[in-house]
Amino acid sequence: MTASLMAILEQQLAAAEQAVMASTGGAAWCQLQRDGRVTGGVKYDEGRLAALMAVRRRLRSADPAMWQQALAAELAQWQQALADVQAQPKPAMPWLAYRQGGVDALTALQEAAAGSIAH
Repeated sequence: MTASLMAILEQQLAAAEQAVMASTGGAAWCQLQRDGRVTGGVKYDEGRLAALMAVRRRLRSADPAMWQQALAAELAQWQQALADVQAQPKPAMPWLAYRQGGVDALTALQEAAAGSIAH
């Protein structure tokens, strides 16, 4: 894994954490759920954060030379999970938002990493 990829990942993680804080107003997840205030926006931001944290764990344990494959594998898992939710007769909107957030975050990370290599 390159230092620039890790820097990009950490920037995206910070942005996702800020988005979660903004969408929750700093309230605890359990309180939001108890109050029925979990929205697609909250779940989307949560999905972004969860996917970026998962790929960070995967990248830290992967062979540094194989970071592109590790990132692609994590993205593929999130894409499949999104497709599984979409295939349900009545997909739950919070799960759609969560999985879409993860796919979007990992896609953006992959594109940013590819851009940093090209330069």
